Amino acid sequence: MKNAIKRVQPSTRAQAERSQARLNYAECSILHELKRILLFLLVFGTTMALSAQRYQKYKPNTKWPYIYENFTDGTIYFDSNQKTKAQLNIHLWGNKLHYISSAQKILEAETSGIIRVEIGGDAYIYNDQQLVKILAAEQNNLVVEVTKADFDALFSGTGAYGSSLNSSASRDLSSLDLGGLDAPELGRLLQEREDGRSISLKQQYYFIINNQQIEANNKEVEKLLKDEDKDAWKTFVKQSKIKWKSIDSLKEVLQFICQHL
Repeated sequence: MKNAIKRVQPSTRAQAERSQARLNYAECSILHELKRILLFLLVFGTTMALSAQRYQKYKPNTKWPYIYENFTDGTIYFDSNQKTKAQLNIHLWGNKLHYISSAQKILEAETSGIIRVEIGGDAYIYNDQQLVKILAAEQNNLVVEVTKADFDALFSGTGAYGSSLNSSASRDLSSLDLGGLDAPELGRLLQEREDGRSISLKQQYYFIINNQQIEANNKEVEKLLKDEDKDAWKTFVKQSKIKWKSIDSLKEVLQFICQHL
């Protein structure tokens, strides 16, 4: 009987050791899997944060009052059949063209002789002393977009889009502390670009028909048409379900206008 007990004891210890080894292995596997999960969550979270930051919509401010987030490769075309390339942007105070000089200063371009400006994939022309973006063209007639900055709201807090910039408050430009004016150095402006107050924007749409600017709305377009075309116009607007803030709709309207000039 004693011999039997002695034979069993080693077997019991071996089983206990094997059980402990399996337990240790299981614990190591669980810890390893937890580490893998935590690493995945860390990488995923970082990636999502960077992605969100990358695709966050750009908003101009008083220190960086530009239509584009960065100065972008562009081309200026002149009526003398010449062109020049530069880093370009559009300043929201008057929608003026700015460029980076060889001395790394930001300067306003002279408008004389400029017939077209391309910035990235966008095309602009000067109309009424400001740059307007071309959305569509038909027989030399255009749909254009004007980006307006609500500077008056920065003075009063209650300013409305399209308010005159000739008010006494608006003339006090220094109180806005707008960046990009008076030929600043690019490096200094970049350092300050996050310190400004946010600027609200609004897009306004127009047709340029035979060099005449017409506001994109039903009333103004109907004034342009001949009397015999007005019934067809009303039918077209109803059937096409024209939306005056939709670029696709505005393109359809431009086609209709050109067909009835």
